[in-house]
Amino acid sequence: MASYKGIGVMSGTSLDGLDICYAEFTGDIENDVWGYRIERAVTVPYSEEWTDKLRRATKLAGVDLIKLHFDYGHFLGDAVKQFIEKEGLKVDFVASHGHTVFHQPESSFTFQLGDGETTSTYLRCPFVCNFRAKDLALGGQGAPLVPSGEKFLFSHTDLCINLGGIANVGQKGRKGFDMCPCNIVLNKLAKQFDETREYDVDGEIASRGVVKDSLLQQLEGLEYYEEPPPKSLGIEWIDREIFPLLDDKLYSVPDLLRTFVEHITNRIAGACADCSQKDEGSEKTVLITGGGAFNKFLMSLLEKKIKQGGFQVQITDEDTINFKEALVFAFLGMRTLLGMDNVISVVTGSSCDSVSGSIHRSVQPYTASPTIQDRFNYLMKRNTEIYMTRRMSGVENV
Repeated sequence: MASYKGIGVMSGTSLDGLDICYAEFTGDIENDVWGYRIERAVTVPYSEEWTDKLRRATKLAGVDLIKLHFDYGHFLGDAVKQFIEKEGLKVDFVASHGHTVFHQPESSFTFQLGDGETTSTYLRCPFVCNFRAKDLALGGQGAPLVPSGEKFLFSHTDLCINLGGIANVGQKGRKGFDMCPCNIVLNKLAKQFDETREYDVDGEIASRGVVKDSLLQQLEGLEYYEEPPPKSLGIEWIDREIFPLLDDKLYSVPDLLRTFVEHITNRIAGACADCSQKDEGSEKTVLITGGGAFNKFLMSLLEKKIKQGGFQVQITDEDTINFKEALVFAFLGMRTLLGMDNVISVVTGSSCDSVSGSIHRSVQPYTASPTIQDRFNYLMKRNTEIYMTRRMSGVENV
């Protein structure tokens, strides 16, 4: 059995902060069977200055965006370094998703803030980032990537749903896609209602509203929802297709929130039905994580709808609810270092599975134990040899 301790870092479109998760992964490398234990985790809230910078990133000129890319690399490195020092952690590796500014798979590009070489200067272990680009180059969506980790860490669960800025679903690595916008819309509407609110606590504002059928029909009729997976969403699509429909001059904010919650739960219930190939009478489990899982009003509606489709919400611990995506990116980073596939083509639509992620070496001495570093080096060398052998043999899916 192998055991590695790493940190995963995640920043989502809802801008609620930087999730940092320190976890141990224990597994059988030869049979590729893994378990996890979250040991420490924290959300570092963004300051008003950083929230504003990230929110405006899509509007920046080229030179300003490049500067922000490097500045965010410093921010990530400093945040992780402080976390490690405060908790007194021994870390084998760190992996970060970065903060997505652009995601346009139809144009074959994506961009996540956080220069890897810059971040690595704060660390004493390997740093992995840039997980999406290779999959796009291979013709895929570059997202969602979390189902590629759920396949190993949550294999006992039929479906995994994350209610983050964007709601996505994964089915044991066999299928996964972005279902609809979620907290990125709910949080913006809550702030429109009351500038002091960062989000709608327990869905209290939404619970006061009523569903506006004409608006709901417009939302449900958006072309994206008719497209088959693989598919993914970016903030560009939300800005173009969603926010123009949510006119607070035509509807009250409580009504907008109530209608959008109805839309979210419709989309999720429909996705559960699409992913399900269950036998008559069998009940399947759904793991729901992310900030939206704490929205009591949304969850009450959702549980009723998915229960009608034969699904039962699986109970889990609060750390998994809050930090599952950061946890998964730690796991994906570990697989990058081990030279093992970490992006699954059947989920993203790319031409083949891949070992994705850029590895950045620290300028400081490693803190990981020699045996772990030796194991990483051995496995990376072994997998490179396997890769080259298959390549020379004409095997395409390498």
